[in-house]
Amino acid sequence: MKKLLILGFLPAFLYSTSLFAQSKTELISVDGIQMRAKTSGLTERKAHQPIVILEAGTGESLEVWNAVFDQIAEFSPVLAYDRVGLGKSAESAKIPSVDSRVKDLEALLAEMNIQPPYVLAGNNWGNLLIREFAEDHPSEVEGMIYVDPVLDIENTEQLSAYLTEKGLDGDQLAAEYMSYQAMRASNRSGSSKAEAELFMGILNDNELLWSSQAVPEVTSLVILGRRFNVFPMMGSLSMNSGEFFNLLIESKMEYLDEYSSIHPEYSVLLSSGSMNSLLFQVPTQLAQSVRQVLYSDPNKKIVNAAHKLSPEEFDAFITDFYTYMPASLLSEETINMMGYSLMRLDKYKQAVSLFKKNLENHPNSANVYDSLGEGLLALGKVEEAVPLFKKAVEMGAEPQHRDYALFKKNLIKGEEMLAGMEK
Repeated sequence: MKKLLILGFLPAFLYSTSLFAQSKTELISVDGIQMRAKTSGLTERKAHQPIVILEAGTGESLEVWNAVFDQIAEFSPVLAYDRVGLGKSAESAKIPSVDSRVKDLEALLAEMNIQPPYVLAGNNWGNLLIREFAEDHPSEVEGMIYVDPVLDIENTEQLSAYLTEKGLDGDQLAAEYMSYQAMRASNRSGSSKAEAELFMGILNDNELLWSSQAVPEVTSLVILGRRFNVFPMMGSLSMNSGEFFNLLIESKMEYLDEYSSIHPEYSVLLSSGSMNSLLFQVPTQLAQSVRQVLYSDPNKKIVNAAHKLSPEEFDAFITDFYTYMPASLLSEETINMMGYSLMRLDKYKQAVSLFKKNLENHPNSANVYDSLGEGLLALGKVEEAVPLFKKAVEMGAEPQHRDYALFKKNLIKGEEMLAGMEK
């Protein structure tokens, strides 16, 4: 697999922290139903800063995310919640569906006035919900983290076909596996049971369709646990449970290999933890993965903001951007390059905002003075540009900057334009 990673070491900037407020848990009335939400960092959240939304697995309450939540709260605003009828959220008379669950989340976000952008993280069945949400709100989602997702290969027909290709009795094994899952679902009660039965119905009816969903092309990580506690399945299958599990992992890897070759924004990470237990076993690894998605491709975030926001809003966005994005990702050279990229897109005011911020952070750089001068010149602000060109020439003289000749050329051009204006 071209994009396979082993979960472990991540870049050093992942360990710098910016602590947010203590977490807050409250009941929110959503369309007359009390839903429990746990948040951190909402009051400190900057304009257009992403918030991480955590979606639990089948029948799970928000507590399953606790260890991961607390670590994410050290560097980002974050929300976890109980779906209707689960945890401490009130019951509803309606039968749950993927669509209704997504509508409940939409209503909760609206009631709490939590605006996009969102980074979505799902566990197990929760991945179906975050994909549905992302498909419905493509412009609002900035990143996706899938923890042990259930994939198309686990639809009954596809699982049977895969096992048959391996020389096994695919129909029998698939039926036994689904029977085992149905037995586990029958031990649940209330909304937890209804959700488990909904999940089983999707698999039995072969309705899981990752491959055809039009989710946004944003940075996405898929994290798979490669260990499994086979004891619960012992005696439920006509083959060794451990061997069956290894085939299940193999099928997922093959599916994701093909899927990620078509969708290069996806990376796959293997964890040493157990499938469906990663939230408890490796919370730090999962929090690091969330952080990796949050900090991915700052250049793309800047360009997107320049297209979506007014020059005044973009200026405020850039000021805030520097407060939560690691400085190591916002080097002088990177920001300078982005400024010129925005100019090529005719976003001159936004480019000037970037150049000004770069100068604020690098006041001893001759090149930054020259770049800001060029941005102002493009806006027709010749009187403001010329002093900057002079400063660039002065600073770039000794020792001579590699672009010293360009600085002088820009100064001459600016002075000629200024002289023409004064005639």
